[in-house]
Amino acid sequence: MSEVVVVTGAAKGIGRAICERLREDEQKFVAVDIDEHALTEVAGSLGDDCIPVVGDIANWSTHEQAARTARDAGELAGWVNNAGIDVVGAAHEVDEQGLRRALDVLQLGPMFGCSIAVREMLPRRTGSIVNISSIQGAYAFPRYYAYQAAKAAVAMISKGIATDYGRFGIRCNAVLPGAIDTPMTREALVRDVGGDLAEALRGEGELATLGRIGQAHEIAEVVSFLLSERSSYVSGVALPVDGGATARCYAYPGIDVA
Repeated sequence: MSEVVVVTGAAKGIGRAICERLREDEQKFVAVDIDEHALTEVAGSLGDDCIPVVGDIANWSTHEQAARTARDAGELAGWVNNAGIDVVGAAHEVDEQGLRRALDVLQLGPMFGCSIAVREMLPRRTGSIVNISSIQGAYAFPRYYAYQAAKAAVAMISKGIATDYGRFGIRCNAVLPGAIDTPMTREALVRDVGGDLAEALRGEGELATLGRIGQAHEIAEVVSFLLSERSSYVSGVALPVDGGATARCYAYPGIDVA
């Protein structure tokens, strides 16, 4: 029976790059995204091994549907909690509705995914879960009050799953990307910086000691490794993939408060 991986946030950016890498690995996968149009395009381009599921990861039922779809296609071997949203705002700028939506998607979504994945993997006593966190979950960035709190939780969720279920053959790791060139990054730069996008991307790349912004396929390579038996003794890790950004202290400008 074929092994299947679930990937959330599969239609764009890092999620799409992960799906493309899984196709190279000849791996069947369930691609989950809220954007039906973009997901249909991805599924059409990646072939029969890509099985689309449209849904909001803030809903438990979306993860249940993904698990059922994976079960119909084979045996669940891996689960990647990647979907996210960009939530900007310092503590004095956010409101209750924005905070709740941020935590629903960025924290509860991965928690739902982990819970469903573990339930599916326990009978087989094997499986690998990869959660996409962020270096913003380990180090504070200006005006990312909700985002960085949720991403920190994702890293801790991963350690908890690794601790509870390692004896049952289930591994769980978190990947902490740095600045990555994705549609979400570009949209944020246009919104916050404006002007020359190429120059803004170059400026983002200055965060890394490698002196450039990362590419989504570079995150996908690490995820592929963590899903595979090549990483069979790796669990409970929060792994920065950031071009060396967190190896040093970087002087970001502070926020302005009226």
